[in-house]
Amino acid sequence: MKRLNFIYSAVPLFVLLSCGPLLVGLLGASALMLAVVSLLIIIAWGVVWMRLYTGGRLRPEFGILSVLPHSIYYLSVYTQTKVFTDPTWQNIYGLSWLAFVGVMLIALRPGRPDENHSRMAKDRTFIMMAILTIAYAWSTMASFASQLFYIQ
Repeated sequence: MKRLNFIYSAVPLFVLLSCGPLLVGLLGASALMLAVVSLLIIIAWGVVWMRLYTGGRLRPEFGILSVLPHSIYYLSVYTQTKVFTDPTWQNIYGLSWLAFVGVMLIALRPGRPDENHSRMAKDRTFIMMAILTIAYAWSTMASFASQLFYIQ
């Protein structure tokens, strides 16, 4: 999968996944919400998997790390439990977001022979998408954490 095709398909999927409070508000914590979100998660995972598979920079099995934080959030909302009362689990959840950023940054690097392999400092697409990925992860983690954790 070419890098621009990956960006054009992954960005809308992950933006939809980041609308957790909106999706929960519209669909409630119901089986319908879980079905819709599960479909989005599977498609997003498939897009990342395909990019990692064709890019050759990271084993495609690591693509699951790109949807792990979203899956944890939606499953927690569906079961209506606040499982992250212990700081250890909160740290693990934060590390899952770091893994998300790492996998996405590797997926955004050029990997195919037909892609531009300029230095990363001159790769404007990578730089812009890296900034947006880090901002996305930070803001989505903050939004989800307010509903998952007991923040005092």
